[in-house]
Amino acid sequence: MLSGDKAEWYEDTKSGIENSTKLIRMTMKEAKDIKQLGDFEEALRFLKIGGEVIQEFTPGLLCLLKEMMKFSRMVSAMAPVSPLLPSRFQLAELNNLAVLNQMLHQVVVSAKQRFRLKLRIIATGVKITSGYLLSRINRVVNRQAGCEQEWEEIVTAGKDFQQLTSESVESFRTLMGSLPSGLANQLADNLRMRNTAATLPSTTAEPS
Repeated sequence: MLSGDKAEWYEDTKSGIENSTKLIRMTMKEAKDIKQLGDFEEALRFLKIGGEVIQEFTPGLLCLLKEMMKFSRMVSAMAPVSPLLPSRFQLAELNNLAVLNQMLHQVVVSAKQRFRLKLRIIATGVKITSGYLLSRINRVVNRQAGCEQEWEEIVTAGKDFQQLTSESVESFRTLMGSLPSGLANQLADNLRMRNTAATLPSTTAEPS
């Protein structure tokens, strides 16, 4: 269990990630629902908003994963981690990444190696899913049209993106629990310096 500053930094980062992913999911779902009601222009407006949030949020999430990768090398002991589960993803590329994660998880021997492997897989998945969403959103918006399957694909990819962010949050909790207080403080400082109001997650809690 996390306590003190660690718990505060974790909750702040978790909140930033979840707020952004919920907004992405909401705009994807609202766009599809509004389209079904016949207001195509309003549906496109929601899609554009969703695309803008994805563009702003993805660099911050990748930055978090990169910082986690760096700081994971400094811990003396890491709690056991589980690989991604293929059944939790719908996109074929992500399903294949999860299978790869499971295979390599059995090859590497230390908990730290398995943790970093999972972070690399998550980061790759984030890049794939973000690009997938943006390309399909832009295609629908630019053509001012889209078949039902394209809209379903956007909603499905949004769910996969949220699953990846959930895995990121859980990994951040694991790392915070493994880092000594001094390094956890430094990680929080690094994230505060790198993040802006538009690129979540943010870690705003001040160390005591």
